[in-house]
Amino acid sequence: MKERIMLHIEAYQIGDSGEKEQVVSLDTVGTAREFADLICLEYEETELIGVKGTTTQIWLPKDGSSQVTIKRRGTSNLQQVYIKGQKNFAAYETPYGIMEIEILPWEVAIERTDEEVNIRLGYDLSVSGHYVGQHHLSIAGRLDVSG
Repeated sequence: MKERIMLHIEAYQIGDSGEKEQVVSLDTVGTAREFADLICLEYEETELIGVKGTTTQIWLPKDGSSQVTIKRRGTSNLQQVYIKGQKNFAAYETPYGIMEIEILPWEVAIERTDEEVNIRLGYDLSVSGHYVGQHHLSIAGRLDVSG
């Protein structure tokens, strides 16, 4: 069953002093679907936080394990798997070309109830073999019972 979900997404880089830098946030409406062993949150990207014309899916296991898979399809394409301590390599296809992305997650946390989900991802990011820095992504979702 597909349900409407209100999503608050915040992404930022962590500066040398430990402060948030380049903070980007988005409030949007998406959908939540449950499958046999997975939950899928889906929303449309905007120019503010991603590439317009792209649909993002966030896949979470129902078994309580801490693994998050993010898939972007459309104007840009990317699939990243976040498992704490495990490097993930991906080709990020954008309208401007393909970039090689490497993440090394140091935080992968999922908190879930029947009405809410909170996801925290902290990771080191490298692009085309060059270290970019530490990044953080948080996704908070609440089922929209009004609609």
